[in-house]
Amino acid sequence: MMVLSAGDIMRKDLSTVSGDISVLDASRIMMNDGAGFLIITNNGVPDGIITEWDVLVKVTAKQLDPSKTLIREVMTRNFIYVGPDSPTNRVVSIMKENKIRRLPVIENGKVVGVITSRDIIRIFEDYMDNIAEVSSRYGMA
Repeated sequence: MMVLSAGDIMRKDLSTVSGDISVLDASRIMMNDGAGFLIITNNGVPDGIITEWDVLVKVTAKQLDPSKTLIREVMTRNFIYVGPDSPTNRVVSIMKENKIRRLPVIENGKVVGVITSRDIIRIFEDYMDNIAEVSSRYGMA
């Protein structure tokens, strides 16, 4: 049985931005990307993450002006991440234990991808489809 790793299931198409942009600009990038997060880098090195929840709790609820608040002021700096060789069962455990929906994948100090809870659901759905196919093929359904 093949064990999938973080590198097998991660999304590679993600936006990274500098911490010097406004929360408003970051929100627009997230909207255009159809993503609920951005990875913040400093000279190409991951420095933090900002999510739609950060915007809601740290900006909107505190009535800060999103056009004047920089994302470096509200981003999460000490974020959790995995390497591309991390097995998916470890990825799921980390996400569950830490109650997070996005997990950056970092290799050699650079962001190479991200795994979201939707990716986990997709993998589970594929797994269930494969079980159903094998079961029906061998008369087990």
